[in-house]
Amino acid sequence: MISMRSRLSRTGTGDQAIFVRRDVFDGLGGFPDLELCEDLDFSRRLKRAGRVACLRSRVTTSARRWSRDGVARTIVRMWLIRAMYLAGVPPARLKRMYADTR
Repeated sequence: MISMRSRLSRTGTGDQAIFVRRDVFDGLGGFPDLELCEDLDFSRRLKRAGRVACLRSRVTTSARRWSRDGVARTIVRMWLIRAMYLAGVPPARLKRMYADTR
């Protein structure tokens, strides 16, 4: 579901392995100094800067949270954090919510 969301929105997050050329990364100012959602902020700026490609290659990340909390609960919590960030909730507050998922 996360891969499908990323393909449709053309917006990825850190656990999906964002690859970008160094000159583009630097030109966009890199990752902002945020406590959480820095990957989402960067990904949104990247999307505004031009075309984003979603590769079909696979990456492996930790499944601890997914195994411990379950797929549905983890997806809902991550989407909630994302929605709250986009609605303007400060990243420091979201970080406390995210820490509860680890």
